[in-house]
Amino acid sequence: MHPDSARRTPSGETVLLAGFDFGSTTCSAMAARARLDLNCVTGRMEFGQPDIFYRSEPRFTPFQDDSRLDLNAVSNLLDLWLTEGNIDPTILFSGGAIVTGLAAERDNAHALTELVERRIGNMVMATARDPVLESWLAFMGSCADLVRPGEPPVLNLDIGGGTTNAALGVEGQVIAAGCHFIGARHLQFAPDGETLRGFSEFGQALLSHLGLSHSPGERMEPDAIARVIAWYVQALEAIAQGQREIFRESYGRMHEQVPFTPALPSPPRITFSGGVGEMIYAALDGTPLPPRSLYGDLGTDLARAIMASPLLSRDLRTTVPRNRGRATVCGLTVHGTDISGSTVFLSPQSHLPLRDLPVLACVDFETTPRRLADVFAMIARHPAGGCLRLDGPAPPTLAQLRDFGRRLANVFTTSALPPELPVVILTNRNIGRTLGNYATRWRTLPVNLIVLDEVPGRDARFVRVGRPRNTVLPVSFYGMNHPLG
Repeated sequence: MHPDSARRTPSGETVLLAGFDFGSTTCSAMAARARLDLNCVTGRMEFGQPDIFYRSEPRFTPFQDDSRLDLNAVSNLLDLWLTEGNIDPTILFSGGAIVTGLAAERDNAHALTELVERRIGNMVMATARDPVLESWLAFMGSCADLVRPGEPPVLNLDIGGGTTNAALGVEGQVIAAGCHFIGARHLQFAPDGETLRGFSEFGQALLSHLGLSHSPGERMEPDAIARVIAWYVQALEAIAQGQREIFRESYGRMHEQVPFTPALPSPPRITFSGGVGEMIYAALDGTPLPPRSLYGDLGTDLARAIMASPLLSRDLRTTVPRNRGRATVCGLTVHGTDISGSTVFLSPQSHLPLRDLPVLACVDFETTPRRLADVFAMIARHPAGGCLRLDGPAPPTLAQLRDFGRRLANVFTTSALPPELPVVILTNRNIGRTLGNYATRWRTLPVNLIVLDEVPGRDARFVRVGRPRNTVLPVSFYGMNHPLG
């Protein structure tokens, strides 16, 4: 038996999860309860099927002006959502908040995330300008159950007011993601649905490229609107086919925040989410598309054009995602947090939760003492501490585990690392407690070491570790790197 095989599990315990999404056009909240269950196949602790008990009505994202979000209005929305959902922030197991699309481009987007963290607490991971994470979350919240082994890949296009987030899933994994400034709200209209009220810098650039000289206050002719929509559909079709030509021109490059460059193994099934996706699937169910004047943008026009595209509409009736609209907030609530194994190691000096730890290195069981010393020197320069991933192609033998732990102990004793500075090791192996004991010489070294085992690998720049619940801890990643895989 492996040294860490024996477990105490909190199987059957129910925890509270919550998510908050602030997008270009609307914002919303969601809350769910989920059981912590032991997967009888993998042996890992996992969330059971979540019970989503609260979905807020979508509200217009509050803006003060063209450059700033209205933080007072956001604070009031948070109070409303917590009251409506009967959500107690003090008992949250995990949660997340994300600012996306054009809202993330506002000057005070990070101030919004700080507001959420102050209001909801340290159990919430909040981030802005994280487009690959947004693509991943939208895919997981929309159609993760559609990418089963042996079935064709799925491309999800999450289309909102400011961006289209593309993510390609194959056999249960997102293998590529990207983000483009293609959305409904780059042109904004007055209540009559015809008078141009304003545009984003991306909308203005597209009008210029198309030779359209419309200014705010002028009526925009149907033919001009149709030309804008035609360019958007052409770009979406290029994304769906892995084609790059349209994004090599200057105006195309401007619309490309994160390039989507997967090697498509076969034509993927195409699904949609976001506000435009919600309109599309509602229309398929017989709900009339709303007038342009309802939201004052091009959402209706874009939904109608997608449904008319033979390429983009080919799977609309045969491959239908579970969550057809607010996929990002669903992904954030249900899939935004991983669970550690139940044999984690916590030094006596450890204090949780931990926020905004940079992931500084990836090591394996053969990493040399010199390389480990260099990693610890990097950690010492970060006031919040640091994190490293420990992975390997195969489970380590007890001898490998012991030798690596001793190398860590030697580096702890020779480095200038402050004893209170957190060092977090993430590994997908079931070795947490054993490695921690070797690395701290059976808890005799005055170090702040945390080893979180059985945590799936994610290629991200930052990690957040929540408070323990029985024997497991919530782990959230953000600052996702590109490409995924």
